[in-house]
Amino acid sequence: MLKFSRRPLSRNQIQLRAFKLSLVSSPILGAFFFNHTDYSSPFFCPLRTFTGIPCPGCGMTRSFLAIARGDFSGAIAYNLFGPILFAGCFVFALHLTAELFAKRSLHSPQLQFLLHSKKVRFLALSALFCYYAVRIDGLARSGELSVDFARSPLGQFLLSS
Repeated sequence: MLKFSRRPLSRNQIQLRAFKLSLVSSPILGAFFFNHTDYSSPFFCPLRTFTGIPCPGCGMTRSFLAIARGDFSGAIAYNLFGPILFAGCFVFALHLTAELFAKRSLHSPQLQFLLHSKKVRFLALSALFCYYAVRIDGLARSGELSVDFARSPLGQFLLSS
């Protein structure tokens, strides 16, 4: 159950929540902005650019852009964790917005459990790396991984020697 505290937030607490809100909402707003303009995303993966091997977060920006277009199956195809992270950012942004409007802390046992439980963090990281292993295995079996590595700067350097 959600419950506001009795004490109002201090000026520093309000500023901290506003800062957190700007951080949490920027990927959501960025996805909508870049999706409705002629600009493409300014982000790239340094690991994939240098080695040809995707990182666990590769596809996350494209997943957010697909969500902004309403293409949920495309979002999952880019990165399974994209919709999960997008939903988490959205819920946290709503939580912070409610606190800022009420100028009081909003207590939620479920949110506190998700944010502070070591088991939840461990399970989330384990799921992310298992998903990453399956993605890398699929790329290796299809031959895309070796082709991308051979075309990368590191692959070019190692294979030309």
